[in-house]
Formats: sequence, structure tokens, C-alpha cells
Amino acid sequence: CSPATRYQRFHGVVAEFPPGYLRRCLTGEHVAMVASEDDAIVAMASVGPVFDDPSVHEVAAIVEDRWQSKGLGRELVTALLSHAGVTVVRMEVCRTSLLGYLTSTLPVVAARHHGCDTVLDLDVRSAVEQWRQLGDDRGERGGVPMQPR
Repeated sequence: CSPATRYQRFHGVVAEFPPGYLRRCLTGEHVAMVASEDDAIVAMASVGPVFDDPSVHEVAAIVEDRWQSKGLGRELVTALLSHAGVTVVRMEVCRTSLLGYLTSTLPVVAARHHGCDTVLDLDVRSAVEQWRQLGDDRGERGGVPMQPR
């Protein structure tokens, strides 16, 4: 991913996944799901409790640059939330296009602004329900398999 994509995901330019985040995904503290093409991961999403309030779950995703703007991230996150059984999530958003999409399609439970970032608590039940109604073929998007890891 480009430095801009990594910045938008991790709110800083990183050369590798932050070790603490990767540990939480690999040990099961967070539920993580990936999308792959030809055995290469092209997107990853995770959901898990936030540090200061374990009753609140935070969702995050990163999509390889060439797969962006195709709906893959949106579908990956929705599949992840459906799998994890989470109905309200927190997202820290720095991209205005993503912020506009989220606030126009999902009910906002709470919103806080920190500089150019916005922290949203979103009710994702309607998106998860639509995902479940798609049926058994929901595990693929444009030929890209999505699997919980």
C-alpha cells in the first residue's frame, strides 16, 4: 500500500503492521478477515474491543491501492461484522469520502472530532442484515475470496 493508504489506516506512515495490532489479530483478541487474490492478501479488516472501553468494538480496514474504490473494503467490513456479531462499532476516520459515505448510509450513535480525524460510533445492524440476506455466496466479491483468520 502507498504511504497515503497506510497513513489513512494507521494515522501515521508505517512500514509494517504495528506489532501490538498484529498480535491482537493473530491471537484472537480481535476478529480479522482478509480478502485475497492468487494467494496474496489484498485487503484486511479487524474488529475488537477498544482499550478504554471493552464494551465498545472498533473496526478497521486496509485495502491495497489497486483494489480501492471497488466496494471491496465495504463488503469485507460488512462480512466481518456479520461474522463477529457486532452491532455498534467505533471508527476513527481521516478520509472525507469515507466519512461522507458512513454518515450517509449508517445511523450515527455518537461523533467526536479530533483535529482532522472524526471518531464515529455507528449502528451497523442494517448493513449486517443486508449482508446476511445475500445468501451463501457472500464469501466472494469480484472473485476475491474473504476468509476469517
